[in-house]
Parts: sequence; C-alpha cells; structure tokens
Amino acid sequence: MVQEQPFREVIDVPTPSQLIDTAFRRSSRISVKVPAKRDKLLVAKLKEEMRVRAVASTITDKLRRIKNSMPMVDSLHPFYRDLFYLVVDVDRFKVALFRTSKASKIVENLYREYRSRIRRVGSTLEAARARREFYGRVASVLRELEGDLKVLSEVKKLRRLPSIDFEVPTIIVSGAPNVGKSSFVKCVSTAQPEVAEYPFTTKRIEVGHVMGQRGILAQVVDTPGLLDRPLEERNNIERQAIVALKNLEGGIAFLIDPTETCGFPLSYQVNVLQSVSETFKDKPMVVALTKMDIASKEHVERALERLEGYRVFLCDTLKCEGTKEVVEELLRKVKKCAGRS
Repeated sequence: MVQEQPFREVIDVPTPSQLIDTAFRRSSRISVKVPAKRDKLLVAKLKEEMRVRAVASTITDKLRRIKNSMPMVDSLHPFYRDLFYLVVDVDRFKVALFRTSKASKIVENLYREYRSRIRRVGSTLEAARARREFYGRVASVLRELEGDLKVLSEVKKLRRLPSIDFEVPTIIVSGAPNVGKSSFVKCVSTAQPEVAEYPFTTKRIEVGHVMGQRGILAQVVDTPGLLDRPLEERNNIERQAIVALKNLEGGIAFLIDPTETCGFPLSYQVNVLQSVSETFKDKPMVVALTKMDIASKEHVERALERLEGYRVFLCDTLKCEGTKEVVEELLRKVKKCAGRS
C-alpha cells in the first residue's frame, strides 16, 4: 500500500492569544458605509453585528481547519502511527480534537445569541456593550483551549517525515557514524535522495530509491543517530523510533569501517552490528566493509576474522564500487523471505 506522508497538510496551530488577537484585529477594521441620514442606532446595530460575525467566523474557520488538517490516527500505516505515538500523547490528542470541535460550536452558538441580542437593543451603548460581552465570552472559551491547542501543535513536528512507499522493499542503512552510510545511499540511489529530519533528532535522514528497468526496486533509508550504537546506549525515544523502523518491509545493509578512521574501533562497530542484528532479527541483513580505497590487507583480514559467520561484501562508498552488489544480495534475501511467508 502506497501511503502519502500523512502529516504534510497539518497546519500551524496558534495559541489562544494569537487567535484572539487575529479575530479582534479583523473585527476592528469593520466599517459601515450608509447614507448620512440613516438612523444612528440602526447603523450601530449593523456595525456591531458585523463585528461579532467577523470574530465568530475567523475563530470557527480556524478551529475547523486545524481539526480537518489532523490525521486519522487509527488509519495510519503502523510506521507512521508509531512515530505519531512517539511525539504525541494519542489520548490527549483525541480529547483535544473533541474539545476544539466543541469550542467551535460554542462560538457559533454565542454568535447567534449575541446577534439576536444586538438586533433587539434600544441604544448604541447597549449595542457596544453586547459586542464587548460577546468578545469576553469568546476569549474565555479560547483560553480554556490552551492545553488542547498546545497538544495539537505538536503534530506539526511530523511534517518533516519523508514519504514512504510501502509497496516496495525498504533497505535500512546502519552502522557507526562516519562509516559511509550517506555516501552509500547516494551511490545506490539513482533518484535524488529526499532529505528530512525525524521530529526527535536534529540529525537528517535520507530516503533514496533504487531504480530498475520497470521502476523502483527499493527505497533506501539512512537513519543517523538511531542505529549507530548498541541498544543499551539508546534512550527511550530512540528505542521507540526503532520500533517504527521495524514496521518497514525489507532488510538492513550494515556498514563497517575496517580502517577505524570513522573514529570508532572495530570492536565497537561489531557490538553495534550484534545489537542491530538482535533488534531486527526478523529482517534479512547484509554486512559490508567500506573504505576499500584506503583499507589495507591487514585491515580487511582483521575485520573478516571478527565477522566470522557473516558473508561480508567489500565496497568503496566514495567511488561507489561494490555498493550495487550489496543491494542486489539484500534484495535477493528480502525476496526469498517474502516467498516463505
């Protein structure tokens, strides 16, 4: 199933004060052009009615737009749903949507009540007093939404997530920092990678596509900061994000720098490999040594010794040598696993 990024249409959510200021400012610009001989009370009633209508329509329109821009959580793909749960308290979110919708209806009812009252007043002072009372009650309704609007405003963080095609396999590129993961993504992706940020890290992720004669063969995801250290070193937020990655069909390309110029010793990188293997034990995995342009024979032999039991590929992510073979082997494994299920 192809699912478009479901948070892209989420709009910015203002604070109650911002919404009140916007509505009242629009109302203050209302003017009534009538012949000079018109009854002053009639003009005053018309003006105050137009003001309360402007406030009511501004607020109800904005609240409806906020509600309509929010995703239907239960219909989300598990990948996006888990990331949503990571950022937003789903129970508070549903309560906030309900209260926002209810507030919109309350403002509509207040408008109808005060429109009728303004039409019945006997003086310009009473008309102005009714309008000010309406303003006060509307402001009170919105201030009670402060916590709810704050909850809804959190959803906009998810707009930065990339679009994922759930009909093609996903290759998750893993390994310690600076082993060549981003370069690998660019080597195997003929399309320009989509660069975005997860809402729980300042580090970017890249999503590229492996293209074949008949279209997209796979999408490749680089997740820096998530799968670059052992599980026990990750915080709760990162662990939950990894749960989301488990929902992507496909496999893992694990890269190791045998030269250790990435800044991490080989032993540490192997520990990360073992942690990722355990975390994603149901996913096919291919292990590759990078930086073959500077790796010595001793570097490679020492790494292969530590990786006994794994079939290991050799590649140079700077020159894009050997990277295609890694993807082909991984896709073969993914297809084989899919055939058994």
